[in-house]
Amino acid sequence: MSSLDNIVPLLQSRWTPHTSASPPIVPLPGIQPETSSHLQSHWSGFLTVEMRQILRQTCGLSDTPLGPIDFTGRWFAEEPLCIFRPCLTLAVDNQGRRWIAEVGKTRGLPGPIWCIVPSEKVALLVDRSLGDFLVRLHGNVRKGTASAWLANLASRARRVWAARYMRAMAMPVALDRLREIRGWLARLPVNAWIYDLRAPAISRGLPYGLAPDPSHLIRCGRLPVFAVLGAQGSRTDLSDDLGVEHPTTAFESMPHERTPFSLS
Repeated sequence: MSSLDNIVPLLQSRWTPHTSASPPIVPLPGIQPETSSHLQSHWSGFLTVEMRQILRQTCGLSDTPLGPIDFTGRWFAEEPLCIFRPCLTLAVDNQGRRWIAEVGKTRGLPGPIWCIVPSEKVALLVDRSLGDFLVRLHGNVRKGTASAWLANLASRARRVWAARYMRAMAMPVALDRLREIRGWLARLPVNAWIYDLRAPAISRGLPYGLAPDPSHLIRCGRLPVFAVLGAQGSRTDLSDDLGVEHPTTAFESMPHERTPFSLS
């Protein structure tokens, strides 16, 4: 995970792109202590010590390949997908994709970082923290590979949507495989479909467009584990295709145990 010792220098000088044809990305001025206090009253999540240090360095970045980036949470409207709140909208690029950072942690930098792709109705898991995301963005700017990175991201979103049914777990399968969160699973309808994004995969993402209503998309705490209720446009009976049977009785609720989440 990228530490503040690595991140702060990136936010103190211009980002020089690969070619001189593109103007450098300029870190914008930091905010004053009194402004920070005012900002906290509007902050949707936890304004950690580490995030305060970044804000003292800069409130954002000028035009990047994603457009202007905001660290204050005041430039862009709130993320409409409730499962990611509280979160900080970092940028909205020229394709309408929203780049967000979760701010539910009480320590460290915000994260994970997600890219919400409205054209595909897919949320892609991009990085573990804001620090990792900034290092990735800076590296692509410096090498001149930002266009290729964004093209690959668009391809990832299409792959996630194309495999939206294959990556879903029926409830009986999920109860058998995800025993550490069986208490949470037992509170869901028996026809829910589960997406577990904890295991590393190049196309890790959530096809949120399957939910007919935003309230039909449920998350297991702050884990990247999601349930879709009443999936829209699915095959007639996914359970038949997967060779499983729906349980006929309710499962007894078990204690909710969380497993470590890593993007490494």
